[in-house]
Amino acid sequence: MDSSLLPEQNSLTIASEVSSIASLLERGLHYVQQGRYFEGIAFFTLAHERLSSDQMHVANILDAFIASYKSYWQTEEALQHAYKSFADAEAEWQVRLTDLGRLLPVMMGETDQKIYVLDQSALYQTMGAINRTPTDESSQFSQPGQPLTQDYNSYQSPHLLSVDFDDGQSPMQPHPKDGDTLPDLYVTCFGRFEVKRFDQAIVLCHNRSGQVILRYLLAQSGYCASIDTLLDMLWPEDEPEVARHKLQIAVSAVRRSLNSGYCCDPGGGYILCKDRHYQLNPAVMIQTDVDKFLSLWRAGRQADGSEAAALYESACRLYTDPFLVEDRYADWSFTRREQLSQIYLAMCRTLANSYLEAGRYGDAAKWAGEVLKENRYDEEAHRQLIRIYAIQGRRGEALRQYQRCKRILVEELEILPALEAVNLLQALHFTGEEIERK
Repeated sequence: MDSSLLPEQNSLTIASEVSSIASLLERGLHYVQQGRYFEGIAFFTLAHERLSSDQMHVANILDAFIASYKSYWQTEEALQHAYKSFADAEAEWQVRLTDLGRLLPVMMGETDQKIYVLDQSALYQTMGAINRTPTDESSQFSQPGQPLTQDYNSYQSPHLLSVDFDDGQSPMQPHPKDGDTLPDLYVTCFGRFEVKRFDQAIVLCHNRSGQVILRYLLAQSGYCASIDTLLDMLWPEDEPEVARHKLQIAVSAVRRSLNSGYCCDPGGGYILCKDRHYQLNPAVMIQTDVDKFLSLWRAGRQADGSEAAALYESACRLYTDPFLVEDRYADWSFTRREQLSQIYLAMCRTLANSYLEAGRYGDAAKWAGEVLKENRYDEEAHRQLIRIYAIQGRRGEALRQYQRCKRILVEELEILPALEAVNLLQALHFTGEEIERK
């Protein structure tokens, strides 16, 4: 039978195809917004292939986006290549610096274990001779006037001209020498990453890889990671010896910044190495805002009523931003960030529902709004706000909230709000003309 005789069937087929394309675009946009660009581009490409001739405007938008992404990706690759060259040059410079530090005791006839510190003014002259201007990195070296040699046991400055080359085989010292005990650390992982000791922020090293390693350790169970894992994560394309040397430099840099002000054995202090694993010293108490967040969440789940609400609110106040925003595009942080985000959203929804039932509409609106700050596409939160505004007699606000929800979904995801939103407005006695008003 000629398909032209079945217009209803053709209409259904066209509608199905449009729905399929919209679904592909929605999934592609979802992946892109999560930073998973390759998956997003794959869905956009599939959607592009299914477009008809009368949908060229959509094809043009997709072509422009993909071309823009290719340009962005090429620029990012160039930036990464430049940074890799910088890291290689820095690693080479550190090697030569370490060789010089090891040569001095031999030349001076010293055989005992001592730390040699270069006079900073002499270092500046040397660096000037190779046409390099001192930068903030110079803060890692000694102050002018310090002696060239000092016994390690009596030397407490963190600015040492040395690198701790851990191989996982040397014995560890879990405590600082001279009877000192390393103080507790408090770590902020929500929002801007920060490590505090005695309520004072520690100035971390300038070595970016060292900072990444510290954040990675803090995100792991037991604050521990194997050397091989760190090498594969940070320098997967480097030769093993080159990557290993970069790892040693990075760990040494972040260890020195953490140990600052405390006398520790080489390879000791806050970061230890054993059996080819780096770990944060288990003898040190480490508290994180994530641990506190989860503890309050678990306590809230065991409580009822106002007690549960108070615990949830305390937990949510800790969630100032997503988990480790510095590593937003790193694969290793994605799962943990999503897990914490879902817990936060669940608490916000519970608070909004509880306060709505209790007639505390201002508080209910606040927590529904917090949900939308974290996920602007959450239709349930949009509906909660619509209901709250309507109950308060703020009909204009209720309609504007629906239109805001519709605009976000249509313009960004190219989908319409679920029927529940329209049914809610109708149940609140809004007319069809009001609901459809642009």
